[in-house]
Amino acid sequence: MARIPIGLQLYTVRDLLAEDVPGTIKAVARIGYEGVEVGGLYGLKAKEWKRLLADHNLKLVGGGVGLRDLQNDLARQVDTCRELGVSTLMIGAVQKELREANGDWKRIVAELAEACAKAKEAGLRILYHNHAYEFQTKVNGMYALDYVYASISAETLKGELDTYWIKTGGEDPVAYIRKYAGRVPFLHIKDRAPAPADQTCPFAEIGQGFLDWDAIFAAAQESGVEWHIVEQDRMIRPSLESARMSFDYMKAHGMV
Repeated sequence: MARIPIGLQLYTVRDLLAEDVPGTIKAVARIGYEGVEVGGLYGLKAKEWKRLLADHNLKLVGGGVGLRDLQNDLARQVDTCRELGVSTLMIGAVQKELREANGDWKRIVAELAEACAKAKEAGLRILYHNHAYEFQTKVNGMYALDYVYASISAETLKGELDTYWIKTGGEDPVAYIRKYAGRVPFLHIKDRAPAPADQTCPFAEIGQGFLDWDAIFAAAQESGVEWHIVEQDRMIRPSLESARMSFDYMKAHGMV
C-alpha cells in the first residue's frame, strides 16, 4: 500500500503565522511536513501563498470554508481555490447556524446538502470536519454526524474525521474510520491527554496522549485515507515544538 503523506493544519501554529508567515512556513517545511491545510491567508494574496509553498516544496492540501460562504459567495470561493491551485475545502462546524435555527439539524443538513451539490458542480470537493457536539445530539435515532453522512451522498460530501473529537464525543476513532472507509480522504490526527493534564489542556502531541495510534494508522491505511493532517488546538509548549513532536512520533513509527 502507498504511504499516506503527512500535512499540518496551520491553525496549530497560528500564533507564529500572525507574526511571520514566510518564516513559519519555512520552519514547518524543515520539520519534514509534506503539505499544509489552511484556514485563512494571513494577509497574503493567494498567488503569494502558492509561490511561498512551492518555494518550500509544500503541497497545499486544502482550505476551510463556512456554510454561509458556500451558500452566499460560492463564486469567490471557487476563484480563490483556482488561484491557490486547490480543489478541496473543509467545512469545520455548523454550530452558529444550529444556534440560529434552535438546533434544527434537519434544516441545516438540507442546506448543507444543497450547498455541497452546487460546490461539486463548480469543481470543489467539500469535506465535513466533525467535533464532539455531533455525538451529543441524535437525529432520527442516530448521532448527528451519522445523520449528516446518511442524508448527503458520498459523491456530494466527503469527510475529514477528527480523532480527538471522536474520542471526546465518547466514540472510537478506529471504528469511525472503518465505518466510513472510502469516504474520508483526510484524517485529522490529534491526540488527547490523560487526566489530570486534560483539566487545563486536553490536547496533546501525537503519542503523548492515550489514543491507540497503531490501530488508527492501520485503519487509515486500510480505509483509503489520502492525507494525515496533524492539528493541535491548544498547547502547553511552543506551537512549533508541538508540531515537531507530533511529526517525529509519526516518523519514528514508520509513517515517513
